[in-house]
Amino acid sequence: MLYAFIAGTLHHAVHLGDALALLSAVRWDEMDPLYRARTLLFGQAPEIDGLTQRLRRSGAFPRRATDRKLVAEVLRDWRPQLLILLSWQGDLATDLRQWLAGPQGENLRVLALGPEGDDQAMAALDAGVHAYLTYPLSETLLIAQASALLRGGQGWEGTAVEIPGVLRIDPMAHRIWVQEQELQLSRRIFRLFHYLALHPGQTFSAAEIAHHLSDGRKFVQENTIAAQIHRLRKALEAAGADIWLETVHGFGYRLSVPAS
Repeated sequence: MLYAFIAGTLHHAVHLGDALALLSAVRWDEMDPLYRARTLLFGQAPEIDGLTQRLRRSGAFPRRATDRKLVAEVLRDWRPQLLILLSWQGDLATDLRQWLAGPQGENLRVLALGPEGDDQAMAALDAGVHAYLTYPLSETLLIAQASALLRGGQGWEGTAVEIPGVLRIDPMAHRIWVQEQELQLSRRIFRLFHYLALHPGQTFSAAEIAHHLSDGRKFVQENTIAAQIHRLRKALEAAGADIWLETVHGFGYRLSVPAS
């Protein structure tokens, strides 16, 4: 009798454990942004077969495109959520802007892989790439970055800034006016200025700026921040506001905006 009781208890415990494990697995799939994500890969890379298999194991639906015309067709008809450019080249910038301009680009995240170098990375980010990774890289890092891009939005990016006669930032229209003069900024520099303007008087290190601007969907390398700050300062100089942007030696950068 005692043996039967123990055996029955163990039997139920095993099934309960299996059920909890299955429930946990289901919840993990539902939480992983790559789960059921339509993913388009464009370009050639030695690791493409392994990457495709890894994406499938993560629950994604990967497809390949071998030429730019096919990319445009797949974007229009399949509406992928993630586009992975396996070999970034400068001449892709024009095509990428066109791909992102239409309805198919509204919810599209773009991850580019390419050679080392700030110029390549910054050109890709200016063209609309949300994250840029350099070769060689591990599949684990790539999958983690892909998941981060799909994970969600950034609340601060929708917050407007309005100081009459001094500064106005319209994030929906992607327009900025400094002392009544509109500045023409790249997407990357716009985001940098916008974030600093939301935290006037606060000092950020390059690492902190890179972290906040990456924030899930976009990956910004720390070693590009100094160049971005330089470009932003030149843009502010044209509006007579370059003194707003300070370099705090040993600490980082600070934007001090006049109250009126």
